[in-house]
Amino acid sequence: MNEGLVPQATPATAVAGSMPPPAADCLVARVLTPPGLRWIDGKPLAARLLGAQHEAALALPGVRAVVIRNNFAGVAAASGAQAANAIQALQARWSAPPRADDAPVTRHALARRGNADAVLAGADARHTQHYQWPLAGTRGEAYCTAVADWRDGKLTVWLPSTRPGALRAELAALLGIAPQQVVLACWQSPDDRADPALLAPHAAADAALLAHAAGLPVMRRLCAADVGLADAALDVRVDTALAGTAIEAYAATLAGTAAPAVPLALWLTHTASPVADGIDADHAGATTMPPYRIPHVDLVATGNAAAFDAAPPAAARAQVFARESHLDELAAASGTDPVALRLAHLDDARGTALVRQVAERAAWTPAAPRANTAAGNVQRGRGFAYAHTIDHEAGQTWSAWVAEVEVDGTTGELAVTRVTVGHDSESLPRAQAAPSARSLELAVADAALQLTSATPAFDTWPAEAPSASQALPAVPGSALPEVRLAGTLAPHDALAASPTGTMPAAAAVANAIYDATGVRLRAPPFSADRIRLALAEARPGNQRSKRGWIAAAAAAAAGVCATLMPWRAPIAPVAPPEAGFYSAATLERGRLVAAAGDCAVCHTAPGGAKNAGGLPLETPFGTVYSTNITPDVQTGIGNWSFAAFERAMREGIHRDGRRLYPAFPYTAFAKISDGDMQALYGYLMSAEPVKAEVPQTQLSFPFNLRPLLAGWNLLFHRNERFTPDPSRSAQWNRGAYLAEGLGHCSACHSPRNALGGEKGGRQYLTGGSAEGWEAPPLTALSQAPLPWTEAALFTYLRGGYAPHHGAAAGPMAPVVEELAQLPESDVRAIAHYVASFGTPAPSPAVLAAQAAQLEQRSAQAARTLGGPGERLYQSACAVCHQSDQGIAQFGVKPSLALNTNLHSKLPDNVIQVLLQGMPAPPNSELGAMPAYADTLDDQQIAQLTQYLRARFAPDKPAWQDLENTVARLRAMPAH
Repeated sequence: MNEGLVPQATPATAVAGSMPPPAADCLVARVLTPPGLRWIDGKPLAARLLGAQHEAALALPGVRAVVIRNNFAGVAAASGAQAANAIQALQARWSAPPRADDAPVTRHALARRGNADAVLAGADARHTQHYQWPLAGTRGEAYCTAVADWRDGKLTVWLPSTRPGALRAELAALLGIAPQQVVLACWQSPDDRADPALLAPHAAADAALLAHAAGLPVMRRLCAADVGLADAALDVRVDTALAGTAIEAYAATLAGTAAPAVPLALWLTHTASPVADGIDADHAGATTMPPYRIPHVDLVATGNAAAFDAAPPAAARAQVFARESHLDELAAASGTDPVALRLAHLDDARGTALVRQVAERAAWTPAAPRANTAAGNVQRGRGFAYAHTIDHEAGQTWSAWVAEVEVDGTTGELAVTRVTVGHDSESLPRAQAAPSARSLELAVADAALQLTSATPAFDTWPAEAPSASQALPAVPGSALPEVRLAGTLAPHDALAASPTGTMPAAAAVANAIYDATGVRLRAPPFSADRIRLALAEARPGNQRSKRGWIAAAAAAAAGVCATLMPWRAPIAPVAPPEAGFYSAATLERGRLVAAAGDCAVCHTAPGGAKNAGGLPLETPFGTVYSTNITPDVQTGIGNWSFAAFERAMREGIHRDGRRLYPAFPYTAFAKISDGDMQALYGYLMSAEPVKAEVPQTQLSFPFNLRPLLAGWNLLFHRNERFTPDPSRSAQWNRGAYLAEGLGHCSACHSPRNALGGEKGGRQYLTGGSAEGWEAPPLTALSQAPLPWTEAALFTYLRGGYAPHHGAAAGPMAPVVEELAQLPESDVRAIAHYVASFGTPAPSPAVLAAQAAQLEQRSAQAARTLGGPGERLYQSACAVCHQSDQGIAQFGVKPSLALNTNLHSKLPDNVIQVLLQGMPAPPNSELGAMPAYADTLDDQQIAQLTQYLRARFAPDKPAWQDLENTVARLRAMPAH
């Protein structure tokens, strides 16, 4: 995590005097990670490369360079997919990973004053705690990007680092050129969310090596796992001796994984580093001595951390977090105000003035005890932290934070609601000579998002962080805090948005969480799950007994038996929660969960109030009406407890004990995580209640016997939460969670048996039906004339229209509208997951050629067709769909030759679109299509449908019995 926890507010452009990288023309780099790679004392321990199929990889389409050099194996290709194919074609063979030797633990003194060991040994009040600082980044799959270009005997590298230090000489040594031939430009990809100081040198070296071989620009995008640093962390043990409220001694021991000083590519290629000590001198300026008046101080780095010299950014941030968190714990233990404790130990007039000004700006009153405030289930707290660093470029810098948080006591959802920040500096680097207050606000907001975004599990809802070139996004209920600025010598419009400005961020937020909840988190980031579990552990009567596992097993067995019982006991009604019971963060998470689950799509009748129910759902066994899920006490779920709500969602049991029909997809919702389930309940219970009676579902015998559903559940339902696949990527697991659970894609896109159970296994996502529409296969069985690519799936799900396939219509149209509310990364995850069931996609050039062939074939077929179908097409369709007639009516003319529905085995979707029309997709230039149910009769609809099939899918057999199909679909209720 390191600097990646609080990234620099570096614009996604090159520094003055350099051009941005040629991203559009870049090759994509892939580099093999040696198995078992790990770092010992700043040096990699890696397996040896025994062999690789160089020529096989180089012969693949799109591959421009393959570099095999000692233990380095990498490729550069025109696309990421082609590079991945080339990496696989290498068929690399590796030796067994070497074992680490049992070398004695090294110790490295960072700073010392007085005799801390002796004072601590004789102290009456000694406080010891451990803290941890992750190095790799707060978000899983957090990437760092570098671009290299070799031309005219010069290497230009764009990377997200303002202090490259020894990198220029290292890259020159790697390529066997002079350092004067290397130009480094500061640039950061807007998609990067990783630590530039930790990962940028590795990305730069890989890109440089492959660009030198290819003679073309190469982009290398890597995450911490690619260089063996996925679990890298620094541990800080802090010991203090307290005499009353005076700190007599302070000792900190830094241990853990050292940040590598040399790019991995140098080690793998056996290139000697031209820098003797391997330490980036530019990173050695910040001091580690605490900025407080403490007589005895001893700071030591041990083991792997001994590779740190003075205080690179990771060590500095780790120690600031540990020290400022520990001081907050000392203040609580001694009954002292945290700000007053720090002021009592500050002799620095400039730092003291900044602390006082920040406290005043935040309305901090040291004389009054700070008790957390609560509204309903929301707990609020404030935390303070301070940092003082010395850098050879910027001189002395001072930073102080007051963070204010809200924590939901049930879900653990955390929101940083306000930050008061002060930052002062003796001088500013020339590249940052005139930063604005806005840049500091952006850095603060981004820091808050990073701190509250844990390494994503499958149920983590990402927040879109602002970049330095953006305004703060105005997202309702988002975690973006209000930012207040305070400064001493520098005016607000000249505060430096340097990384030192966010040094106190992690400790301030951790201290605020403690103030709000009494829960002390000693490692960032601070996720809702960690807070929720800590709160549960802290509650009275929640101690685990030695026989707890027996009770858990008994409860699980009882749950299985209860699921199979035909009748279930009702759950007593409860009073609805008061307004403001749930935090804004919980409600925002619940809103996203509801959108991903398409709750409003099924629980809103045409023209009815949102979620008030009454929508008729056609099933082979009769019509099922959706229920009212607004918090109305009489007709909705206003008197449902969470236990009743969760039972309905996971088991399909109403609060009154009757079983729900599986038209309500509890078979999928059972996979929802506990955190998402609680947030969804809070969101629904906080909505506006709507009193609305819905029609009673009346199915024919024997389907009207609800107790029989116990047997159905035994056959077709597994009440199990989603379990991620450890062999898959975080993005794939996120997409699987959304698609299999909340999104319940298989409810429509998988076939069902005679009893209405979904067919899984090889028939998963191979096609189904929904409300009179065909839900086409999402696998390799798709009838689409062009294969669905991951990019096309994302475009379709995000905007409702994919040029090579068509637009979302019928039941899919409102689903797309709901997905538009989700973060873009979530929609990409769904597309990534669904694409994994299809065939490998050809290159964009091949797809374009195939599309042109389909268009030409359709044009040839049109010359042989005529009759009433052709006349209906010309009058009703051609103006919007035929590129050679007039201008585009709505910005784009969708091609029918590429339309997936026209190539299907069934005509249902084409007929439904003609009858019902189609709304304009939410995020495209495509316009709405009118309905023809009232202007064309069954025969005309059938004639037009048959013409469309013959013209735009001439290789497919003609559809049969179209008039009867039109009559059947016309008789179905429209939604």
